This record gives sequence, C-alpha cells and structure tokens, in this order.
Amino acid sequence: MLRKNLSLADTIFALTTGTLPSAVAIVKLSGSQAFTIADRLFFSNGETLSKKRAMWFGELRASTQKKIDDIVLISFVAPHSHSGDDTIEFHCHGSIAVVHALEKELLLHLARPAEKGEFSYRAMLNGKQTTAELENLADVFKAVHTADLEAIYSRKDGELEKKIGSLRSKLIGLQALLDTAVDFSEEYATVSEHSLSVIDQITRECSEVTQRYSRFRGGNTLPKLVLVGRPNAGKSSLFNSILGRYRAIVSEEPGTTRDVIEETFEILDRPWTVVDTAGIRPTVNTIEKEGIELGAAFLASASMWILVVDGTEGITEKEKELLKKYAETPHFILWNKKDLSGWRAVSKELEAITVSGSVFSNIEMEIFWQKLEGRSQTIVLGQSGPIPTAVQASRLEGVLLLLNEMRQTVLLGLPPEILSEKNRNIMVQIENVVGKVDVDEVLGRIFSDFCIGK
Repeated sequence: MLRKNLSLADTIFALTTGTLPSAVAIVKLSGSQAFTIADRLFFSNGETLSKKRAMWFGELRASTQKKIDDIVLISFVAPHSHSGDDTIEFHCHGSIAVVHALEKELLLHLARPAEKGEFSYRAMLNGKQTTAELENLADVFKAVHTADLEAIYSRKDGELEKKIGSLRSKLIGLQALLDTAVDFSEEYATVSEHSLSVIDQITRECSEVTQRYSRFRGGNTLPKLVLVGRPNAGKSSLFNSILGRYRAIVSEEPGTTRDVIEETFEILDRPWTVVDTAGIRPTVNTIEKEGIELGAAFLASASMWILVVDGTEGITEKEKELLKKYAETPHFILWNKKDLSGWRAVSKELEAITVSGSVFSNIEMEIFWQKLEGRSQTIVLGQSGPIPTAVQASRLEGVLLLLNEMRQTVLLGLPPEILSEKNRNIMVQIENVVGKVDVDEVLGRIFSDFCIGK
C-alpha cells in the first residue's frame, strides 16, 4: 500500500501522541506545503512564522479566524527532521474538540491523513533511517520490558550471524557426505541415518530462534512467578498481597480458584507475571480438573515458583513430589499460617529454602519480599539467545519447511542426488536469513504494526 498508492508529493498529518483526551496532544504535519499550511492556521504572539528551525508560541485559528487553542509550534526545515521533509509539530491541549478542529482545518488546506508508518517510510527514502533501523524500531514498540530492548539493541553484536554460521557449517558437512554417497551407493544407509540426525538438529535450533521471535511478538517474554499448593493453603491471599490489592477470590472453602489467574507486578523494577494456580488435589469436577492441569503447565514454564504450604497441616507427599520434580527451577517454600493455632514447625527433611510466616503479617511479608528479591537476582531474565527480526524469522520459517521436505525425502529412500540438491538449496536459503534485506520485504512486514503517527 505504501509503495503503490501513496503520493510522496502529498503533505501528510497525524496525531502522534496517545488516546484523547490527554494533557497534551501533538499533531505532526510533514511535506512540501507544511510551512505554507501552518502559516494560514498559526498566529504567533511575537515573531512571524518563517521557514527556520524554531519553537513558537501563539494561537491556532480556524479559517473563520475563530480561536481553536493556545499552542506551541515547533518547526523543522528539510532535511533536518525525522522524515527528512519540512515538518511542523502542533503541540496543543489534548482535547478531542481541539484536535478534531485542527485536523478539519488541515484537510481543508489539502493535507491528507498519514498511513501507518508513512513518516518513517519517508524517512527511509530520504536517507534518515535504514531498513535495519526500521526493523528494530518496529520491535521496540513491541518490547514489554528492558530485557527485550537489550535483545533488540544487541542485534548488531552478530549473535544471530554466528548461529546461522554454525548451522551452515553443519549443512556443509552433510553436503560432503551426500556427494560421497552419489559415487558410493553402498554408503547410502549410513548417510541416510546421519542425514536425519543433522536435519533434526538443525530443525530444533531453527525452531528455537523462530520461537523466540514468536514469544517476543506475542508479549510472552516476561518471567513467570507461579504459586502452587493445596487448596486453602493461602495461594490467593499471597497473590493479592504481591499485587497489593484484592484480585483473586479468597475463601475458606477449598477449590475456590478453579483456573489460573495472571497479573503483572515488579521485582526490583523489572516486570514479572505472577500466576495463581488451582489448588492441587484429587477432584472429579471437570472444570477444577482442567484448572489443575493448566496450573501444571504453567509450573513447567515457570522462571521461579513458590510452594505455599498450610503450616497447620504440614507438607504432603504430593507437594514433596513437586519439590523433587521441579528442583532445578528456582523456588522456595512459604510455610504459611504461622498466626493460627496448630501451626507446626517446618519439616526438617526439606532441602528447599523456606520462609515461615503468614501472608497477613506485614513484618513477615517484608521478610518474604526480601527472599523473593534475593532469589530473583539469581535468575537470568529475558530470552537466552538472539531474537531475529520479523523478516529473519519469516525466512527461517521457510528454511524449516525445506528441512521438513528433506526429511520426508530421506524417509522415502529417494536417491542421494535428490538429497544433495535439496541440501544445497537449504544452504542457500539459510545464508539468506542474515543476508541483504529487500526494502519491499521489510515494509510489507513491519509497517502494518506501526502507529499512524509514526
């Protein structure tokens, strides 16, 4: 759409700030007629608007000379602007009426609304941004925490290139064996077995990279803190205490939580997802059973987990099994309900870090937070390994399809000549993953995710 239907001679405008109403709104006007149009709408309290880089204060008026708002106007002269074109920014009050009145006047003066990413598209055409910078910018908008930003900005370190180089080396080694099998057919059985091993290994490694981008794009990169335990042990009370508000239903009746509940909170200024799971117990209730199974799935993907134990009843064999099964994942035990009669001391055989207390005690919760923060510092946040760009992820998906085709070719027992040609094609495609990026390929993939004002 941006390449075929839009005229670069047009002067375009868009609201570049957030949802109205707001304290301040910025409407950007960019193009060859930007200063001419602004001169008809803006009346400075002092110096007359002229074509120079400056900041002005004055009135925004309609064609009828009626006042719309008191505004600040910032002017940029080409090529010294974000888009590389003459640009005017109208900084007005974030009133729906004010912004709509301004937009109406801009339309009357033959400016047109910008499409998604059109300012950045013009910036690229004017040499202000490269395709690589645009790809990174598109992903910056998707970032949900600083670890994502670090991964985006570290792309220039060449980690993905190193990974692709390693995969290519494996394919070159396989190519040598396949070429040998063409001349020595008696070696084909051994070569076929080795081919499957290499194909499966490369498939796994490619999938890991593409899945990183999928998780990143879906906003699923936040580390998870999962709360588990028996019904009525105090998981929901702990969940509410962590959030500092009443979010999960708390009841003395076991089985109140029948599904997982997720919310975002911060540990040491870094966002996490805390997950309250259904209580672990035998049940015939279909909904509750599904909730328990879903909780188990979350526990398997947890960055850290907390076993909440009812200290008046002690720990069960089922809970001990959980501690053993997920021992490698950072965790600790909250031996809860210390404020109640019948509370028992922590079982001596437990090897896990244990905090004794009550979720209703401010002092003991402070100790809990110290333990939680200390434990979180041992966890590497963010994704391990490079995050590809949208284009690179798409190209890797294409490589995965070719790898699957080659695997089926091996299983069918087709001649080594065919395998050799398919492997050669995969080598070419995997080299293209980090090769030169076509402009149209980038624009077609990323601008649909851009904001109108960008």
